[in-house]
Amino acid sequence: MKTIVTLAITCLLAGHVFAQDQNHENHQAHNAQKSTLTDADKLQIAVQKICPVSGQELGLMGDPIKIKAGEQTAFLCCKGCQGKQIKAEHWKTIQARVAKAQGTCPIMEKEVDSTMKSTVVNGQQIFVCCPPCIPKIQADPQTSINKVNASYVKFVAAERQVASDQLHAKAQGICPVSGQKLGSMGTPLKVKFGEKEIGFLCCKGCVGKELKAEHWATVQTNLAKAQGVCPVMEEPVDSSMKSTVVNGRKIFVCCPPCIKKIDSAPAEFVAKLDAQIASGGKAISESSDGHSHEGHDHSAHKHDK
Repeated sequence: MKTIVTLAITCLLAGHVFAQDQNHENHQAHNAQKSTLTDADKLQIAVQKICPVSGQELGLMGDPIKIKAGEQTAFLCCKGCQGKQIKAEHWKTIQARVAKAQGTCPIMEKEVDSTMKSTVVNGQQIFVCCPPCIPKIQADPQTSINKVNASYVKFVAAERQVASDQLHAKAQGICPVSGQKLGSMGTPLKVKFGEKEIGFLCCKGCVGKELKAEHWATVQTNLAKAQGVCPVMEEPVDSSMKSTVVNGRKIFVCCPPCIKKIDSAPAEFVAKLDAQIASGGKAISESSDGHSHEGHDHSAHKHDK
């Protein structure tokens, strides 16, 4: 069970490298440093989400700082929050998120919330449905931690998928059937276009209807504009360029060789695509594989139209 949960955490977090908001550009040098956080830390950070002192989203100020809040492990957004008092309203929000992410008691599998009793084992808070469950958790803490972490993985994945869908719909802009602005008819409907590509319709009335060529062309223009640059070479892209579809998402590329790189790590590049959309189409530089523009003869690539 421990191995399965660890693998799930690793897979979930692999695509999160580029998912942080890029508004804090003055912290990029700090963020470029090698992280000392473990996968378990990163999972707990994703569940906690905010700093208990400032209320800021964790990760926007560089790697969160690990502390002890009593017996419990917690994270602060930055060094400036160290030694400062935890604010009750932020701690209450964190407790609610932790309980929601956990979902059920690891012993009785009954639903839990932040008003219920809890215990702390190995620095991790675990909510229970009733006090008699606490000694059972303490007798075999790792089993309960594995169950809770498995619930955390599902919670974080679902939360990130919602955020990704919102960015995707924003990038698409309009319904390819009616031409209506997405969101103007309520929450857009997620559908599949063809065999691989996922997108959105404005309403149920458009389900099963033919896509209009002029609206589809606008959708492609919108997607390319929102993406801004090729996620591999960080060169500008437009809708006339080649593209690939991975995990249901269309990604435009500056040249065909970039498709192979994207296809080899789909989750990573979908996360990078979302980060580019969130940043207004700006390049999200990465150095995890040592890739550089220097020495790459981009003039040799032809863009087939």
